[in-house]
Amino acid sequence: RAAIQMEPPDLLLFAGSDTPFLPSVARFGELTLSSTFQPIFNLSHKCPIGYEALLRARDPSGNEVPPPEVLNRSFARGSWNNLERSVQLLHTSNFTRIANASDKLFLNTQPDGFIVSDAYRRLVEGTLKRLQLAPDRIVLEVLETPSGNMQQLIEGIASFRRQGFLIALDDFGKGHSNIDRVWQLQPDIVKLDRRVIERAARNPRFARLLPRLVSLLHETGASVLVEGVETQHEALLAMECDADFVQGFYFARPGPNRADEVSCRAVMDSLLELFHSRNEKRAREEV
Repeated sequence: RAAIQMEPPDLLLFAGSDTPFLPSVARFGELTLSSTFQPIFNLSHKCPIGYEALLRARDPSGNEVPPPEVLNRSFARGSWNNLERSVQLLHTSNFTRIANASDKLFLNTQPDGFIVSDAYRRLVEGTLKRLQLAPDRIVLEVLETPSGNMQQLIEGIASFRRQGFLIALDDFGKGHSNIDRVWQLQPDIVKLDRRVIERAARNPRFARLLPRLVSLLHETGASVLVEGVETQHEALLAMECDADFVQGFYFARPGPNRADEVSCRAVMDSLLELFHSRNEKRAREEV
């Protein structure tokens, strides 16, 4: 498959009306960029409800290059946003090849990525129409980095929400994220940072506080997604704290294609059976 050359300063933006969409890989300088997708599961329905798109990059020797090293490279003014948008288009185009009609696509977005012109938002809308992908199937994740102008970020998020996009606040519990930021940004989904579930698994006292945190986030109107679930114990804690969604290696690793739903359902069924058994044991012990 031929790759599209994406070299600064003319980085590829969302395609115009007469431009073909990206193939499954693209090139940025000497690097080859591709997409991989990690499933996000609805605990109630025991099935994937969407996929988070993750960037993969390889150098000419085939060695993996960490995504931050790609996205944090220094370019001329304005080039960085072009790179982020190019990666988002690559992911979106690849997502349409693997997704079913109800899957949602989770896209990482720097806070500055929401502060754009009306013309750019119209270009996004036109691109999605060509891809036959409704905005309400895309969840824009606000990455956990400080924003220079919170009011501009709030207004930018609101403008994308008016277009129909869903908004997630990523990495809650890390760095700048706090409950005030949730109230300000009013996300549809709050993603608990991996460190939250990891700490709950190590510390029984913190595990007892986790349901209260999830309940507080629910009171803001947001659904709660526990990310970074890697063990059965962490998966059970996610269920016990009444989280809505889960994501992590315990359920499925990222891949270029759809998750094997038969295998995923088997994992969920086994977990649910264990969850009920634990609850029944506790109920007997309390009698």
